[in-house]
Amino acid sequence: MRIEEGQAILKALHNGTVPAYQCAKYIMCGHEVERDKLLEELDYIKFKSDGSAHSGFKMIYGPYGSGKSFLCEVLKEEALNRNFVVSEIVISKNTQLHNFETIYNKIMIGLRTNEFREFSAFRIIIESWIEKEKTEIINKFNLDPDENEDDEERLVEKLQDKISLELQKSNTINASIVNAIIAFCMGILNGDNNLAQNALAWFAGDKNISSDVKKAIGIKGSVDKSNVFEFLKTLLYIINKSGYAGLLVIIDEVETVRKERKDVRYQAYENLRLLIDMVSKDNLPGCYLLFTGTEELVEHEEKGIKEHDALYTRIEPIKLGDIKVLEQPLIKLSRFNSRQLIEISKKVRSIHGIVHSWQPEKKITDEFIEEYVHNFTQAFGQEISILPRTFLRNFVFILEAAKTEPMNKIKSLLKISNEQIEEVKKQIDMYGREVAVEMEL
Repeated sequence: MRIEEGQAILKALHNGTVPAYQCAKYIMCGHEVERDKLLEELDYIKFKSDGSAHSGFKMIYGPYGSGKSFLCEVLKEEALNRNFVVSEIVISKNTQLHNFETIYNKIMIGLRTNEFREFSAFRIIIESWIEKEKTEIINKFNLDPDENEDDEERLVEKLQDKISLELQKSNTINASIVNAIIAFCMGILNGDNNLAQNALAWFAGDKNISSDVKKAIGIKGSVDKSNVFEFLKTLLYIINKSGYAGLLVIIDEVETVRKERKDVRYQAYENLRLLIDMVSKDNLPGCYLLFTGTEELVEHEEKGIKEHDALYTRIEPIKLGDIKVLEQPLIKLSRFNSRQLIEISKKVRSIHGIVHSWQPEKKITDEFIEEYVHNFTQAFGQEISILPRTFLRNFVFILEAAKTEPMNKIKSLLKISNEQIEEVKKQIDMYGREVAVEMEL
């Protein structure tokens, strides 16, 4: 682990957030079995050398603090390292599941590759494909477009034909999609960046394209529920032709749908059903959808998935006692137990030592950690209702203090103050346990 990665981990824990995907793997504790199953499924759906591919989905759910976000971060890193394109969206007031057009646009904006992690990588992906086709034509017909104008014209003509032919192979019958991709290609070749950017923006679901620009590109309408899957299929074909393994889409915090009024909830759950049906039938080859949600989303009768019979019957969990069947559509995660809190505390302690060049285990011993975890969980009724990120935030502050403070002061931190406990209990009465603990600690 590099020092910079350790610093990023400690900074994230300081702020009570999940470390970014490059760093999350260093403090992973628990859910390795679930991670490995998801990676196995990614390997199954990816584009193969013979051109074949599949599609699939999973929904991971559980209470706050069960590690859903953490598992997604680790999976994103693994997928990027395995040459997948990854896009993550969070369902919210601004990104609503009942609006397919918005979901598609957010997927496009969120596209990342291993080399391009800071901004949408779609332009890089499509340019990579076009460059491959261009090079193949130049070599096949022995063209020299830089020195010969006739060769340049032939290249443009043959590239247009090749792109049209390739898009036909992806079953793209929407003429506007074909025209937009060709317009982007011509814009790149002719140095017309405005044309290229506008064509790309339209394909990505941008609604703010003027009628004059649309006419120049040769496109009509925009992405909507009736054609969104054709756009997605075209995207997947381009991802494949560009040499990537596939597309992982993470749709986080689906439980937000429960806050909507009934008709909006129904449409959101209907869209979720449509997405699941598409990947279940292998209609989006190379695509894997990973949804996350809370227990309330899946298990509660009111406002959750059970409200939509057609959706729930497709993903209804199979209960076999304590046996966990990871092949089923739903994977339920359990909240951290004391053993896992102890294990992750030791990992964080080690990282703190590396980053700050000291030996924290001389003050924060294994016995100290075990006692601190015991006292922390006992203070709140023997249950691990403390969110791991909340616990770790406190633990990092203890490590900081241990660097400079004498041991008698550090040992005093083993006690969880009555004032702290009372304040949390007061918040529980007002807001409920999950919110109260997150607010106070």
